[in-house]
Amino acid sequence: MSRKHPVNKPPDGGWGWMVVLSTFLVHVIALGSVKSLGVFYAEFREVFQESAGNTSFISSVFVAAVLFCSPIASALSNLTSCRTVVMAGGVISAVGLGVSYFAQSVVHLIITIGLITGFGFSLMYSPSLAMVGKYFNKRHATANGIAISGTGVSMFVLSPLFQFLIDEFWWNGALLIFAAMALNGCVCGALLRPLHLKDADKDNEVKSEDEEVADSSKTGPFLVYNLSLFALMLGSSIIFVHLVAHAQSLGVEKTQAAFLPSILGIGEAVARPISGWLSDRLPVRKLYFYMVGCVGLAICNIAIPHSPTYAALVACMVFYGISSGTFYPLIAVLVREYSGVSRISGGLGWAFVFQGAGFLLGQPIAGWLYDATGNYDMSFYAAATFIFVSVVVLLLL
Repeated sequence: MSRKHPVNKPPDGGWGWMVVLSTFLVHVIALGSVKSLGVFYAEFREVFQESAGNTSFISSVFVAAVLFCSPIASALSNLTSCRTVVMAGGVISAVGLGVSYFAQSVVHLIITIGLITGFGFSLMYSPSLAMVGKYFNKRHATANGIAISGTGVSMFVLSPLFQFLIDEFWWNGALLIFAAMALNGCVCGALLRPLHLKDADKDNEVKSEDEEVADSSKTGPFLVYNLSLFALMLGSSIIFVHLVAHAQSLGVEKTQAAFLPSILGIGEAVARPISGWLSDRLPVRKLYFYMVGCVGLAICNIAIPHSPTYAALVACMVFYGISSGTFYPLIAVLVREYSGVSRISGGLGWAFVFQGAGFLLGQPIAGWLYDATGNYDMSFYAAATFIFVSVVVLLLL
């Protein structure tokens, strides 16, 4: 669809499925790497003789750049096109990873992987999701669920692949190959054919008093939703800090404990597309569907401290993955609902900022609670509290 020929409504299919494929691959390459880069940390610590704290800054800066630069990606998408921005992101992230080949210190990697590659992946992330929102309306949750399931797939593909590449080509050779993979972001961007909706033209017209009041009202639900999203991510990020250590404290072997996040990932990867499909078809408001997933997540956090055996923890992880997979596909759908289809790029950008803030604060809070109490239980109870607060805030909508 050309910009010269605007359409009345999203096609809900057609080339939109190629856009879904593109976004799926972006999640495999960009978002999956956030959880898979940990494979490199042992190598970085050994090579550069740095502390775990200093080395972990690579990951912290990387995640912060991906999420906090999203408004910049959204603004650039509005100035040019989502296709252009995603392709530029593929080039920038490849350059960051390629230059990392010559790293002589952790500070070098914080700049090249953390800042440059993180910024490049940020340019790929939110614009690709925004394009799914432009191509789909009635099937938006289904399409979004399929697209973001790429993160779960990558958890099983990238980690063993990175380890194999490190064993064969050392850490810097592996980063060079990863740079070549990131360059495929240009292919993903090329699939994002621009689509111009007639609704977008309304932003350029003089608005009546009633329309301005409606816009102001829409801005108020959007802010409320982002506050709820912040509390939700504050709670949901805590489990990744203490889950494995909590399992080991119960006497679970290290290998079995390390497999628990993978079980969670499997449940989430399966639940995301199914949840999206169901929410498009059931006669239930998507906000309520989303809230059910959040409540389920809170209950799982309460159940973890009361699960004394490995089998019980596995059951918790299955239900945790299903609950997380229930609400996650609806985040972009609700952002579209509360920001409007013509402003979805900017809406997603700011939603990711609130998500990023929640992720960055949640993990230190978990650490402080453990230091203060000497056990992991309070961290999970705090996570449940934050998630319940996010649901209460949603009642304002």
